[in-house]
Amino acid sequence: GSCDRCESDFGKVDHWLSVHGLSKYASVLRVQECLFFFVSLCFSNTNTMAVDRHLLATAMPLYGHAAEPLAPGQSWRTAALGVAAFASAAVVAVVCATTAAGSQSLFQGPAVRPVARARLASATPRNIPQLWSQRGSPSLDGAVAAPQETAMPSQEAHWGSRPTTQGPSSILALLTVPLLMVGAACAAYRQVFRQDAGTAWNMAAMASETPVNPEATFKTPGLIETVIANIKLIVSEVMLRIFVKRNPDTPLHRLPQRNIVSSDADIYVMAQKFPEKYRDTFLGWYKLYKEQVVQGGATEKEVWSVFNRIVDRLILLNKQPYTFQSAHKMLQEPYDYFEFGQMYSRLLVDYNKSYLRNLEKWDEIAEKIKRGENIILTGNHQSESDAAFIPLLLEVYNRKLGEQVIYVAGDRVVSDPMVQPFSMGRNLFCVHSKKHMDDDPRMSREAKQKMNRKTLLEMSKAFKKGGNLVWIAPSGGRDRKNAAGDWVPAEFDIDAVELMRALGAKSPNPTWLYPFAMATNAIMPPPDTRAQGTLGEKRIVNFTGVALSVGEAFAASGEGWLPEGMELGTEAAKQHLTDQIFEVVNDEYDVIKNVMKGFGDGTYVVPNGKQPWKEGARSPVEL
Repeated sequence: GSCDRCESDFGKVDHWLSVHGLSKYASVLRVQECLFFFVSLCFSNTNTMAVDRHLLATAMPLYGHAAEPLAPGQSWRTAALGVAAFASAAVVAVVCATTAAGSQSLFQGPAVRPVARARLASATPRNIPQLWSQRGSPSLDGAVAAPQETAMPSQEAHWGSRPTTQGPSSILALLTVPLLMVGAACAAYRQVFRQDAGTAWNMAAMASETPVNPEATFKTPGLIETVIANIKLIVSEVMLRIFVKRNPDTPLHRLPQRNIVSSDADIYVMAQKFPEKYRDTFLGWYKLYKEQVVQGGATEKEVWSVFNRIVDRLILLNKQPYTFQSAHKMLQEPYDYFEFGQMYSRLLVDYNKSYLRNLEKWDEIAEKIKRGENIILTGNHQSESDAAFIPLLLEVYNRKLGEQVIYVAGDRVVSDPMVQPFSMGRNLFCVHSKKHMDDDPRMSREAKQKMNRKTLLEMSKAFKKGGNLVWIAPSGGRDRKNAAGDWVPAEFDIDAVELMRALGAKSPNPTWLYPFAMATNAIMPPPDTRAQGTLGEKRIVNFTGVALSVGEAFAASGEGWLPEGMELGTEAAKQHLTDQIFEVVNDEYDVIKNVMKGFGDGTYVVPNGKQPWKEGARSPVEL
């Protein structure tokens, strides 16, 4: 629906909690959702009820509101009673739902259940269940769970034959209601009066426009937590050394996921082991990421799962660095580095405010690739996570297309230690920008130029083979602020554009350059200026909407855009093509940029913008 106060689309309770300053009521509202859920579970016809993973994921964490640490001056009896009531209610409700399956609904509850289901679904922070429909729901450890069925199996098949008479289960179901109400009252009491002794209820706090979720706050570990985290780290280190000694020829980047991070304390202790120049950068990155994604609806466990993977890979790659070849193929086995990167970026995207503009162009691109033609997305570049957004926004519509993008990657993509594990999950043509030849002293200018020549050879081979989807940012880096202080697409290098056109023109397969605009700056904006000669820049992240747009194609052969009398390859032709593509990119960027946090008011709808992840739309072109 839409909000009757600000007329924005929301579809979730969190809109009122965050936008209209009702964060103090969060526990009350969520306990109410929990109450609806269990009432419907007990009093509905369970043979037709499908409780999917998303509803359970929304309902189960609600118990945490009655089990959080007590604030000073708060009665422990209230918390204990709330915990006991909720635990009892949960057990009784599940038992009743199981034993009463097959009986008639006690209150003929089909009318109650859809209401509860709808309300819980609307309260799901990232309300896009279709997003996971093709490959199932991502679990916290990165594995992919099987897709959920849309309906429960038949009563006899799933629950077995049961009597249809009313029995003790109905009486137990009745007892569930008061237990739930007691729990709800206690949890609500704890949340409303959660304050230090002697501190009055502050009505002004309710009007805060930026409420802070307690889970979003980094918790500095105490002595015991630090000791435990250090022991975990020591044990994992010993086990790794034993493995290396027994398997000296196994590359460390191929090792399976280790579980070494499950709390803020683990993150804090890990950060202390990093080189000093990366320590503060990493810890600041984690704190901000946690704050943003939790405010966006993620849980602490999801954050820990993401950073467990990051920390694990950083430790392994620090011990045994990975060397990128000129043409790098994404690594998905035995460790899936592609999903590693997608999982990190997925939590930062506000899908309700994200758009794909000119969606029909992606069908056109897919059709051309299917015929063996080459596509070059010639666009701007705004954030370190840009490689994730084509696959993320096409994940539902055309997943195969999103996964086969080859990125022309600059030096930092393969040299920055914190970026390397993300880059390993992408298809890359590795190049060194002429603007930054001297930035990383670990590799000489001559070695970088030699690698560039080898990369050109690999690109030429790929274009001749055909059927490639290549993304390049001819600016040679991320967009920066202009003189007026606005984030705008950086100027394109005409030689970079001409290089891609010439490579495509030599191919026996038709090659097309598509202007490609990305509005992704806010999700992970770069520093205002590039720090020369240094790596490991400070990371800033935001939970925000993003948008992509594709313009009309330009043929590498020059057909349709080359003025009469102008020859391909001349300075005039190169400048003409670059100017035309850059103009389209700027025009498209101006249309989509207001979806980002800090650029618009949060209600902007992109013209001709689509959200296939919400609509469940699928591309008619299968690769």
